[in-house]
Amino acid sequence: MKLYENVVIGNFLYGLGVSVGARLGGNVLPASVNLLQQTPEDKALGDVLLSFPGTLRLIEFKNAANRSGKEEARFRKLSYALTCKKALMPLSHRIHWYVETTPDVKAGVKTYFSSYLSALSLTARQADPLNLERFIAQTARSIFAGHTDEENPQAVSDYLKLVRWCQGVDEESSAGALIVVCDGRGNLRYAELKNIMELSMTHEQWIGYRQEMEHQAERDREHAIDRDTGWELSR
Repeated sequence: MKLYENVVIGNFLYGLGVSVGARLGGNVLPASVNLLQQTPEDKALGDVLLSFPGTLRLIEFKNAANRSGKEEARFRKLSYALTCKKALMPLSHRIHWYVETTPDVKAGVKTYFSSYLSALSLTARQADPLNLERFIAQTARSIFAGHTDEENPQAVSDYLKLVRWCQGVDEESSAGALIVVCDGRGNLRYAELKNIMELSMTHEQWIGYRQEMEHQAERDREHAIDRDTGWELSR
């Protein structure tokens, strides 16, 4: 059986959404989920870029049967660059992840996951059943710990720029992103973010985004009520 990377990514994102939704408990959570595979940002950054208040994850997915020399070269460049920016090394291990999968008749999929730097430094990687589920659970936990274990947004921005620089692309991106605010009742509201590199925001900035979106939603409701009232009076 052949298991395409985008199938694994789709199931990861769905599973993460279910896990996060189950933990919301009626609370509101702003987020930005960016599937970058097969876009220009794939080469610049990676397959998936997730951003939640205080938490960012850059994830590379690979099929174990489709290992690439390009990924090894990317790893070597990044490792060398980090020797000159050692302060970013611990951050890299926290936010930059590598996931490798192989299909399995009994388990559906076996998965290996680790920080990008640790994973690519190994020649042999042991994939195990249920590891994709464990990775989803670990990611969900980190999302809800973001308000207490918040990453330094400037350091995150510097790291993303370094990853881009290692790929020989501009440090700044022209790609935009969407921010979605979800509440525990399943209500969604979207807003545009002009530049994907602005996702390394503080928890307070995320809350500001959420509040502005809620205010806009309230203004839209009031406008709709006024419009409907005017229409009724004109009949």
